[in-house]
Amino acid sequence: MRTLSLAVVTIATLSGCTWVDLKPEAQSIAVARSQDIANCKQVSHVTANVMDGVAFLDRNADKVAEELTTIARNEAVRLGGDTVVPSSSITDGSQHFTVYQCGR
Repeated sequence: MRTLSLAVVTIATLSGCTWVDLKPEAQSIAVARSQDIANCKQVSHVTANVMDGVAFLDRNADKVAEELTTIARNEAVRLGGDTVVPSSSITDGSQHFTVYQCGR
């Protein structure tokens, strides 16, 4: 029983952890809404994926959303963009983003 309790506590703790770090060079990448990018040039599309559950527990939805945005911002640097816009809702730990160059 003690082992089971320890496993449940460990999984519950991990389900709230952030596993994706924002790269230093991605700190300047903006997250915008589609109505905010009228004067921007579309660069590319990114699909971000993270685990939305650990074992039988769902991860915190805000943490999942934060990690997906972090992945998109990290990828925007590689693609030469300076802004990301979510272009889909989150489904099973996956979200699509559009990368833009807005001259920020």
